[in-house]
Amino acid sequence: MKVLLVNPPVESVAAKISTPPLGLCYLASSLKAAGHEAEILDADALDLTTAAAADEVKRHAPDVLGVTAMTPTVEAAWDLIRTARPFVSRIVLGGPHVSAVGSRVFDEAPGLIDAAVLGEGEETLPRLLAAMAEGRDEPMPGVLRPGRADPAGWPRVRDLNALPFPERASLPAGVYRHPLFGDDPVTAMITSRGCPYRCVFCDKRVCGATFRPRSPENVLAEIEDIVLNRGVRRLIIYDDLFTLDRNRVISICKGIIDRGIIITWKCEGRVNRTDAETLGWMRRAGCELIAYGVETAHPAGLEFLRKDITLEQAREAFRLTREAGIRTLGYFLLGIPGESMEDEIETVRFAIAIGADYAQFGILSPLPGTPLYDLAVEKGWLHEAPARGPAERGSRRPVILDGYWTIERLDEIARRAHRMFYFRPGYLARRALRAGSWAEVKAGARQAAKLLGWMAKPSKK
Repeated sequence: MKVLLVNPPVESVAAKISTPPLGLCYLASSLKAAGHEAEILDADALDLTTAAAADEVKRHAPDVLGVTAMTPTVEAAWDLIRTARPFVSRIVLGGPHVSAVGSRVFDEAPGLIDAAVLGEGEETLPRLLAAMAEGRDEPMPGVLRPGRADPAGWPRVRDLNALPFPERASLPAGVYRHPLFGDDPVTAMITSRGCPYRCVFCDKRVCGATFRPRSPENVLAEIEDIVLNRGVRRLIIYDDLFTLDRNRVISICKGIIDRGIIITWKCEGRVNRTDAETLGWMRRAGCELIAYGVETAHPAGLEFLRKDITLEQAREAFRLTREAGIRTLGYFLLGIPGESMEDEIETVRFAIAIGADYAQFGILSPLPGTPLYDLAVEKGWLHEAPARGPAERGSRRPVILDGYWTIERLDEIARRAHRMFYFRPGYLARRALRAGSWAEVKAGARQAAKLLGWMAKPSKK
């Protein structure tokens, strides 16, 4: 069958970071391995309008249209599907939103989709298409159909090494960028799935709590393919927790060095899973930045969020990373129940004190499928509002309004946090001096301008 997989165009509040849609890339390679034709339309990266993306669907004339959606971006997916529905006979929706809400997805836009795929789709979607091609309509694990009960569960890929590398050939060339790498083209990869930690705001329905790593040899083979065959030397590793297994990380780093691969990369770490030796190998292998989830400067807030870390571990991780010559990005959350405006300002001061090179201050969001969502419903805290933070995607997002936190206070603390961190005297000058290239300086200046533009906008109620 001829399949078109679409990443719909999504509104960004301020700063847009564009990276390849790896989920669709894995689906495309798995469909091709099963004998189907598969192409990817990254309408978001191409900055297409919904109408223009629908015209591309019409031009491709696929047998099946597959669309992906996260909860914050699902409205964009529905807009595309409504517009493209006359041009295609079968439409399948996938992505984290489906796994979070289950069969309720059919109530959001009745009659628009023919099926939805739960969880990891590399094995499920080819089976669904085979059934569609043969006219079979029987229940199958991992597939939702209108008017049917949710299946008891869905399959997860047991051996990630057995998956073909994600399909990148049909992606638009040269459009993916990240501020860390200036104007250089970037790509992304996933070396493991699953995270054993229990953060209350994290939805694990897709990849689960069991850590499933690819072997170092398999990871190195894909990195070589990226560098030698794709000509890209800037890489973002999007594992939930790349640094969980230090021996595996060191093996990958040694392999990069031994094979003479010249590449710079960013990954996600955890402050209680880091040490000087591992960081040294990561730096030698080209690691430029590690992002750590710190979230708050208050032990009570860490306990509420179930982070299972301490503030001392955060201080030590940032110190060790800095001494290894690797830049740091700290993730911090604002609007935590039980914390006040003054508490969140202390969190910003903590971000500065530990020497974070960059900080992302997000509004705590109770997304469906998370323990936080269930708690917010139980407490009556759950409200929906326009997307607020500068890095948020999509038009709307759930927020917690607990009696203390209001929309006005969330807006105020978000702006104050970014102003305090990024517009300190000398901060921008120091960032420019530490930049690796003039292109990186210009990219940083563009991001600063976007941040100032966001701060100047009136808040949306």
